[in-house]
Amino acid sequence: MKIEMGESLFYSWLRHVKECQLVQTNWKVSPQWEIQHEEVLTHFMEKARTHFSDKYGYKIFKQNASISQIIQQGECDAVGICIQNGKNQTYAVDVAFHENGLNYGSRETTVMKIIAKSIRTAMCLYGYIDCSDAEIIFASPKIHPTILNDATPCIEELNNLFHSEKFGFQARIIANDEFNSSVLQPILLISNGVADTSELFLRSYQIFTMFSKRLLTVENINKNNQRNNGKTQMQGTDHRQWFYEMECLDCGYKYYANGTNVKERKCPNCQGGRP
Repeated sequence: MKIEMGESLFYSWLRHVKECQLVQTNWKVSPQWEIQHEEVLTHFMEKARTHFSDKYGYKIFKQNASISQIIQQGECDAVGICIQNGKNQTYAVDVAFHENGLNYGSRETTVMKIIAKSIRTAMCLYGYIDCSDAEIIFASPKIHPTILNDATPCIEELNNLFHSEKFGFQARIIANDEFNSSVLQPILLISNGVADTSELFLRSYQIFTMFSKRLLTVENINKNNQRNNGKTQMQGTDHRQWFYEMECLDCGYKYYANGTNVKERKCPNCQGGRP
């Protein structure tokens, strides 16, 4: 079974940060499951479809699609349930990582996708596991401000629609700096205490940290075994350059070089390089 890195990240996040005892990635609807609350679901879908169509011109679902057609397409990247004091807190996460920023086509289409995914996930939870109270998360490490500015009020309006129908669902977007502070950093902080080989994101990070210092050191060493120790506050002798501290790894001699020369410098002490 293929597992995306974003799904693996949220699998670990749900387990160790949200403390969910039950977590499932790639949660999909089975054609053998019977839909519950079909009339309520149909009513809500129509209400949401009409609201976003009338206000924004968004076509979040096909006009003639039935409720069963819509939610049987449902797939959630990660679902977690935290059980404490006899009460359940459910989380459902869709995560998307596009290196150049979230993009499902046009700006309008991208916003519609976020709304549609959030609604479909909520309705799948209610229609198939009778859950009407959950945190519905759409997460992406990079969403351009223009898209986020369009999507944020839509998510607020979706929450109002949920509440108007007495649902306890709360939809939210986690993106950009919040993705880093609320998701990535908390899971990295506890990474050393997790030894589960099934948690691919954490295992990848643990392997990286084993060698990260060595990798950074190698990248800063030129072909003559001269290490760049970093930029100084001294202005260099070349045009608009600064001096960098260099260290010869053969004899330990330290000296300064312009930024334009660090890749080619030889040690002045043992290799005949210029002072």
